[in-house]
Amino acid sequence: MPLRLCRQLQEQGHTLDLVLGTLTAQLGDPSGQDKTRPILDEAEVKANADSLLAQCRKVLLPGFTVHRNHEFVENMSIPMFLTRLAARITVAGMLSRDGFRRRMDSGQAISLHELLVPLLQGWDSVKLRAEVEIGGTDQLFNFQVARRLQEAEGQKPQVALMTPVIRGTDGRKMSKSFGNTIWLDETPEEMFGQVMSIPDDVMEEWIPLLCDRDLSTITHPRDRKRALALDLVTQLHGPVAAEEALAHFQRVVVDHAAPDDVPVVPRTDLVTLVAAVRGESRGKARRLIEGGGVRVDDTKVLDHRVEPPSGSLVKVGKRLFVRVE
Repeated sequence: MPLRLCRQLQEQGHTLDLVLGTLTAQLGDPSGQDKTRPILDEAEVKANADSLLAQCRKVLLPGFTVHRNHEFVENMSIPMFLTRLAARITVAGMLSRDGFRRRMDSGQAISLHELLVPLLQGWDSVKLRAEVEIGGTDQLFNFQVARRLQEAEGQKPQVALMTPVIRGTDGRKMSKSFGNTIWLDETPEEMFGQVMSIPDDVMEEWIPLLCDRDLSTITHPRDRKRALALDLVTQLHGPVAAEEALAHFQRVVVDHAAPDDVPVVPRTDLVTLVAAVRGESRGKARRLIEGGGVRVDDTKVLDHRVEPPSGSLVKVGKRLFVRVE
């Protein structure tokens, strides 16, 4: 949603600076968190940033400037950090943040580095002399800190444009931690199917916020969801891919037929096969099998030790098919 808003401003002629939080992400932005987030490995954060940048390019117009916010402070001395950042925000002010206050009240720990994240993120706005910052409502505290730092540096405080934090595929707040996200670089078929799986009330939340089409004349929930899925895939992959994703969904999910192009995988036991094709742990794969989520030649198989025969068609979950070599 912030990216859609950025694109609208780009179309109106505004200059866009995109900041990848390579430092603040490594520390763990505490926004909306109920416990301390672990400090991440630098290489992992860099890989995540590169992936997110590729996804951003799917929405934004070319010509924006990319920054990685570790660059804004890597040459900052400790005395400068203390006098120009840390000295300008009180401990009481920092602990007034809703998330910190809830954790204090419940006796949960707050690490010192978490208190520094809003300062370091706010410094991004100072370095860029930002006029407007765009983000989800969970970033409001960080944006307010940025405005205070800008004022302390003699700059006009930025305008904070906030977008709602939408719910994910399971009805909870969309979050990587919950596993209920739809990534912008998903395949068209996977993205279409995931949108079709969302609850109806989530669909009605998404339509006015994410959809470019007017769906007011479409009344049946199934048809509205299909139109939403078609619109979102069109935005990110183009109209041809969207129509192909719709046809794939009709054939595989609605008609329960195998897709035209089924990847071939080596023969092995079922749990190893499922874990490999889904890119997840053997434990998760075993639970999916035992829960009835895997079929071999259209027969449900509950024993994860079974080894599907060569040439068999394995359906994993609702939309994933593979052929055993």
